[in-house]
Amino acid sequence: MYADLRYHLVSLAAVFLALSVGMLIGGLFLQATPQETQQRLVRRIQEDLARITVESDRNRLGFERMDEAFRSLAPRLVRERLKARRVAVVQTGDDDRALADTLKALRNAGAEVVSVTIVTTRWLELGDEDKQSIIQELRTLKPNLPEDFSAVVKALANGVALFGYNQAVEILKREGLVRTSGDYTLPCRYVVIVGGSSSPDVPRAAEVDRPLIRQWQSTGIQIVATERRDCAVSHVPVYRETDIASVDCIDTALGQVTLAFLLEAEPAAYGLKDSAERILPDAVLEGR
Repeated sequence: MYADLRYHLVSLAAVFLALSVGMLIGGLFLQATPQETQQRLVRRIQEDLARITVESDRNRLGFERMDEAFRSLAPRLVRERLKARRVAVVQTGDDDRALADTLKALRNAGAEVVSVTIVTTRWLELGDEDKQSIIQELRTLKPNLPEDFSAVVKALANGVALFGYNQAVEILKREGLVRTSGDYTLPCRYVVIVGGSSSPDVPRAAEVDRPLIRQWQSTGIQIVATERRDCAVSHVPVYRETDIASVDCIDTALGQVTLAFLLEAEPAAYGLKDSAERILPDAVLEGR
Protein backbone atom coordinates (compact mmCIF):
# COMPACT_ATOMS: atom_id res chain seq x y z
CA MET A 1 0.00 0.00 0.00
CA TYR A 2 2.87 2.36 0.73
CA ALA A 3 5.65 3.08 -1.78
CA ASP A 4 8.42 3.11 0.79
CA LEU A 5 7.00 3.02 4.29
CA ARG A 6 10.23 4.06 5.97
CA TYR A 7 10.72 6.97 3.55
CA HIS A 8 7.18 8.21 4.08
CA LEU A 9 7.39 7.95 7.84
CA VAL A 10 10.73 9.73 8.04
CA SER A 11 9.43 12.40 5.68
CA LEU A 12 6.22 12.73 7.68
CA ALA A 13 8.13 13.01 10.93
CA ALA A 14 10.43 15.66 9.49
CA VAL A 15 7.48 17.59 8.09
CA PHE A 16 5.62 17.35 11.37
CA LEU A 17 8.66 18.52 13.32
CA ALA A 18 9.15 21.50 11.01
CA LEU A 19 5.45 22.32 11.20
CA SER A 20 5.31 22.19 14.98
CA VAL A 21 8.45 24.24 15.49
CA GLY A 22 7.21 26.77 12.94
CA MET A 23 3.87 27.05 14.71
CA LEU A 24 5.54 27.56 18.06
CA ILE A 25 7.95 30.19 16.78
CA GLY A 26 5.40 31.92 14.57
CA GLY A 27 2.73 32.10 17.25
CA LEU A 28 0.03 30.38 15.23
CA PHE A 29 -1.68 29.00 18.30
CA LEU A 30 -4.77 31.01 19.05
CA GLN A 31 -4.02 30.80 22.77
CA ALA A 32 -0.63 31.06 24.40
CA THR A 33 1.01 27.72 25.12
CA PRO A 34 3.11 27.45 28.29
CA GLN A 35 6.84 27.19 27.57
CA GLU A 36 7.13 23.86 29.34
CA THR A 37 4.33 22.39 27.21
CA GLN A 38 5.96 23.70 24.04
CA GLN A 39 9.28 22.13 24.96
CA ARG A 40 7.58 18.84 25.79
CA LEU A 41 5.84 18.87 22.39
CA VAL A 42 9.12 19.45 20.56
CA ARG A 43 10.87 16.73 22.56
CA ARG A 44 8.08 14.28 21.84
CA ILE A 45 8.26 14.89 18.10
CA GLN A 46 12.05 14.60 18.13
CA GLU A 47 11.80 11.32 20.02
CA ASP A 48 9.26 9.96 17.52
CA LEU A 49 11.56 10.86 14.68
CA ALA A 50 14.51 9.16 16.35
CA ARG A 51 12.54 5.98 16.99
CA ILE A 52 11.51 5.35 13.40
CA THR A 53 13.42 2.32 12.09
CA VAL A 54 13.36 0.02 9.08
CA GLU A 55 11.38 -2.70 10.87
CA SER A 56 7.81 -2.88 9.58
CA ASP A 57 6.08 -3.18 12.96
CA ARG A 58 7.92 -0.26 14.43
CA ASN A 59 7.29 1.80 11.30
CA ARG A 60 3.58 1.22 11.61
CA LEU A 61 3.68 2.08 15.29
CA GLY A 62 5.61 5.21 14.41
CA PHE A 63 3.00 6.16 11.84
CA GLU A 64 0.20 5.68 14.35
CA ARG A 65 1.97 7.86 16.88
CA MET A 66 2.69 10.56 14.35
CA ASP A 67 -0.94 10.51 13.22
CA GLU A 68 -2.09 10.77 16.81
CA ALA A 69 0.17 13.77 17.34
CA PHE A 70 -1.02 15.35 14.13
CA ARG A 71 -4.61 14.77 15.19
CA SER A 72 -4.00 16.72 18.39
CA LEU A 73 -2.87 19.75 16.38
CA ALA A 74 -5.47 19.44 13.62
CA PRO A 75 -8.21 21.56 15.27
CA ARG A 76 -5.84 24.52 15.59
CA LEU A 77 -4.52 24.11 12.06
CA VAL A 78 -7.87 23.94 10.28
CA ARG A 79 -10.12 26.10 12.46
CA GLU A 80 -12.23 28.34 10.18
CA ARG A 81 -9.84 27.62 7.31
CA LEU A 82 -12.85 27.11 5.01
CA LYS A 83 -15.20 29.56 6.69
CA ALA A 84 -17.79 30.99 4.28
CA ARG A 85 -16.79 28.48 1.59
CA ARG A 86 -19.87 26.93 0.01
CA VAL A 87 -18.98 23.36 -0.96
CA ALA A 88 -20.80 20.56 -2.78
CA VAL A 89 -19.65 16.99 -2.09
CA VAL A 90 -20.01 14.25 -4.71
CA GLN A 91 -19.18 10.64 -3.89
CA THR A 92 -18.08 8.81 -7.04
CA GLY A 93 -16.44 5.92 -5.19
CA ASP A 94 -18.22 3.18 -3.26
CA ASP A 95 -16.84 3.58 0.27
CA ASP A 96 -19.18 5.46 2.59
CA ARG A 97 -16.40 5.70 5.18
CA ALA A 98 -14.47 8.01 2.85
CA LEU A 99 -17.55 10.20 2.57
CA ALA A 100 -17.90 10.40 6.35
CA ASP A 101 -14.20 11.24 6.74
CA THR A 102 -14.46 13.96 4.09
CA LEU A 103 -17.56 15.56 5.57
CA LYS A 104 -15.96 15.57 9.01
CA ALA A 105 -12.84 17.29 7.68
CA LEU A 106 -14.82 19.93 5.80
CA ARG A 107 -17.06 20.76 8.73
CA ASN A 108 -14.14 20.89 11.15
CA ALA A 109 -12.59 23.50 8.86
CA GLY A 110 -15.79 25.58 8.85
CA ALA A 111 -16.99 24.83 5.31
CA GLU A 112 -20.67 25.15 4.43
CA VAL A 113 -21.58 21.80 2.87
CA VAL A 114 -24.68 22.64 0.86
CA SER A 115 -25.29 19.25 -0.76
CA VAL A 116 -24.08 15.67 -0.73
CA THR A 117 -24.56 13.57 -3.88
CA ILE A 118 -23.80 9.86 -4.13
CA VAL A 119 -23.46 8.40 -7.63
CA THR A 120 -24.93 4.89 -7.57
CA THR A 121 -23.83 1.78 -9.46
CA ARG A 122 -26.86 2.20 -11.75
CA TRP A 123 -24.92 5.01 -13.46
CA LEU A 124 -22.60 2.33 -14.85
CA GLU A 125 -25.26 -0.31 -15.48
CA LEU A 126 -27.71 1.58 -17.70
CA GLY A 127 -28.67 -0.08 -20.97
CA ASP A 128 -29.08 1.91 -24.19
CA GLU A 129 -32.85 2.04 -23.91
CA ASP A 130 -32.75 3.42 -20.35
CA LYS A 131 -30.09 5.94 -21.34
CA GLN A 132 -32.18 7.28 -24.20
CA SER A 133 -35.25 7.53 -22.00
CA ILE A 134 -33.39 9.55 -19.35
CA ILE A 135 -31.72 11.75 -21.95
CA GLN A 136 -35.07 12.52 -23.54
CA GLU A 137 -36.59 13.44 -20.17
CA LEU A 138 -33.65 15.70 -19.35
CA ARG A 139 -33.79 17.39 -22.76
CA THR A 140 -37.49 18.04 -22.33
CA LEU A 141 -36.57 20.00 -19.22
CA LYS A 142 -33.35 21.50 -20.64
CA PRO A 143 -33.42 21.50 -24.48
CA ASN A 144 -29.85 22.78 -24.67
CA LEU A 145 -28.47 19.51 -23.29
CA PRO A 146 -26.57 17.19 -25.71
CA GLU A 147 -28.29 14.24 -27.37
CA ASP A 148 -25.87 11.63 -26.00
CA PHE A 149 -24.99 10.43 -22.48
CA SER A 150 -22.99 13.59 -21.84
CA ALA A 151 -26.41 15.14 -21.22
CA VAL A 152 -26.61 13.11 -18.01
CA VAL A 153 -23.10 14.14 -17.00
CA LYS A 154 -23.85 17.81 -17.68
CA ALA A 155 -27.17 17.66 -15.84
CA LEU A 156 -25.52 16.28 -12.70
CA ALA A 157 -22.46 18.52 -12.85
CA ASN A 158 -24.55 21.65 -13.36
CA GLY A 159 -27.16 20.51 -10.87
CA VAL A 160 -24.54 20.20 -8.15
CA ALA A 161 -22.74 23.48 -8.79
CA LEU A 162 -24.89 25.87 -10.85
CA PHE A 163 -28.23 27.58 -10.42
CA GLY A 164 -31.30 26.32 -12.27
CA TYR A 165 -30.63 22.59 -12.61
CA ASN A 166 -32.19 21.31 -9.39
CA GLN A 167 -35.09 19.73 -11.30
CA ALA A 168 -32.58 17.84 -13.45
CA VAL A 169 -31.05 16.42 -10.29
CA GLU A 170 -34.52 15.28 -9.23
CA ILE A 171 -34.86 13.35 -12.49
CA LEU A 172 -31.52 11.62 -11.92
CA LYS A 173 -32.55 10.82 -8.37
CA ARG A 174 -35.90 9.40 -9.48
CA GLU A 175 -34.10 7.23 -12.06
CA GLY A 176 -31.82 5.83 -9.35
CA LEU A 177 -28.59 7.32 -10.70
CA VAL A 178 -27.88 9.36 -7.58
CA ARG A 179 -28.84 9.69 -3.94
CA THR A 180 -29.05 13.24 -2.70
CA SER A 181 -29.30 15.40 0.38
CA GLY A 182 -29.06 19.15 0.85
CA ASP A 183 -29.96 22.23 -1.19
CA TYR A 184 -29.49 22.11 -4.98
CA THR A 185 -30.83 25.61 -5.57
CA LEU A 186 -27.62 27.27 -4.32
CA PRO A 187 -24.66 27.67 -6.69
CA CYS A 188 -21.28 26.42 -5.43
CA ARG A 189 -17.83 27.47 -6.49
CA TYR A 190 -16.19 24.39 -4.97
CA VAL A 191 -16.80 20.67 -5.46
CA VAL A 192 -15.12 17.93 -3.43
CA ILE A 193 -15.11 14.50 -5.06
CA VAL A 194 -14.94 11.45 -2.81
CA GLY A 195 -13.35 8.65 -4.82
CA GLY A 196 -11.77 5.25 -4.35
CA SER A 197 -13.31 1.94 -5.46
CA SER A 198 -13.50 -1.55 -4.01
CA SER A 199 -13.43 -3.44 -7.32
CA PRO A 200 -11.07 -3.14 -10.31
CA ASP A 201 -13.86 -4.46 -12.53
CA VAL A 202 -15.94 -1.30 -12.11
CA PRO A 203 -14.42 1.66 -14.03
CA ARG A 204 -15.77 4.37 -11.78
CA ALA A 205 -12.85 6.77 -12.12
CA ALA A 206 -12.87 6.71 -15.92
CA GLU A 207 -16.63 6.72 -16.46
CA VAL A 208 -17.84 8.86 -13.55
CA ASP A 209 -15.02 11.02 -12.17
CA ARG A 210 -13.32 12.02 -15.42
CA PRO A 211 -16.37 13.29 -17.35
CA LEU A 212 -17.75 15.12 -14.30
CA ILE A 213 -14.41 16.81 -13.67
CA ARG A 214 -14.14 17.91 -17.31
CA GLN A 215 -17.64 19.38 -17.17
CA TRP A 216 -16.96 21.29 -13.96
CA GLN A 217 -13.69 22.58 -15.34
CA SER A 218 -15.48 23.88 -18.42
CA THR A 219 -17.68 26.06 -16.19
CA GLY A 220 -14.92 27.35 -13.91
CA ILE A 221 -15.77 25.25 -10.86
CA GLN A 222 -12.83 24.38 -8.61
CA ILE A 223 -12.56 20.65 -7.89
CA VAL A 224 -10.49 18.70 -5.40
CA ALA A 225 -10.71 15.01 -4.50
CA THR A 226 -10.26 12.63 -1.59
CA GLU A 227 -10.04 8.90 -0.99
CA ARG A 228 -8.99 6.57 1.80
CA ARG A 229 -5.50 5.11 1.97
CA ASP A 230 -6.91 1.56 2.11
CA CYS A 231 -9.20 1.67 -0.95
CA ALA A 232 -8.60 -1.24 -3.31
CA VAL A 233 -8.63 0.88 -6.49
CA SER A 234 -7.30 4.42 -6.35
CA HIS A 235 -8.85 7.18 -8.47
CA VAL A 236 -5.74 9.36 -8.12
CA PRO A 237 -4.38 8.58 -11.61
CA VAL A 238 -7.49 10.20 -13.11
CA TYR A 239 -7.12 13.17 -10.76
CA ARG A 240 -3.52 13.64 -11.89
CA GLU A 241 -4.58 13.30 -15.53
CA THR A 242 -7.26 15.98 -15.11
CA ASP A 243 -4.90 18.24 -13.15
CA ILE A 244 -6.80 18.58 -9.88
CA ALA A 245 -5.49 18.45 -6.33
CA SER A 246 -6.23 15.30 -4.35
CA VAL A 247 -5.40 13.67 -1.03
CA ASP A 248 -5.18 9.89 -0.79
CA CYS A 249 -5.44 9.38 2.99
CA ILE A 250 -8.57 11.20 4.13
CA ASP A 251 -8.97 8.61 6.90
CA THR A 252 -5.87 10.00 8.66
CA ALA A 253 -5.37 13.26 10.54
CA LEU A 254 -2.77 14.23 7.96
CA GLY A 255 -5.30 13.74 5.17
CA GLN A 256 -8.02 15.71 6.94
CA VAL A 257 -5.67 18.62 7.57
CA THR A 258 -4.56 18.48 3.94
CA LEU A 259 -8.16 18.75 2.69
CA ALA A 260 -8.62 22.02 4.55
CA PHE A 261 -5.73 23.49 2.53
CA LEU A 262 -6.45 21.68 -0.74
CA LEU A 263 -8.79 24.26 -2.28
CA GLU A 264 -5.92 26.73 -2.55
CA ALA A 265 -3.11 24.23 -3.12
CA GLU A 266 -1.16 23.64 -6.29
CA PRO A 267 -2.81 20.82 -8.27
CA ALA A 268 -0.92 17.70 -7.22
CA ALA A 269 -1.43 14.30 -5.61
CA TYR A 270 -0.90 14.69 -1.85
CA GLY A 271 -0.69 11.93 0.73
CA LEU A 272 1.07 8.64 1.41
CA LYS A 273 0.47 6.28 -1.53
CA ASP A 274 2.75 5.37 -4.42
CA SER A 275 0.97 7.94 -6.58
CA ALA A 276 1.55 10.80 -4.13
CA GLU A 277 3.77 13.58 -5.44
CA ARG A 278 3.91 15.41 -2.11
CA ILE A 279 2.92 14.73 1.47
CA LEU A 280 1.45 18.14 2.38
CA PRO A 281 0.62 21.40 0.59
CA ASP A 282 3.19 24.15 1.11
CA ALA A 283 0.59 26.32 2.85
CA VAL A 284 0.38 23.90 5.78
CA LEU A 285 4.08 24.30 6.54
CA GLU A 286 4.14 28.01 5.87
CA GLY A 287 1.10 28.70 8.04
CA ARG A 288 -0.75 30.48 5.23
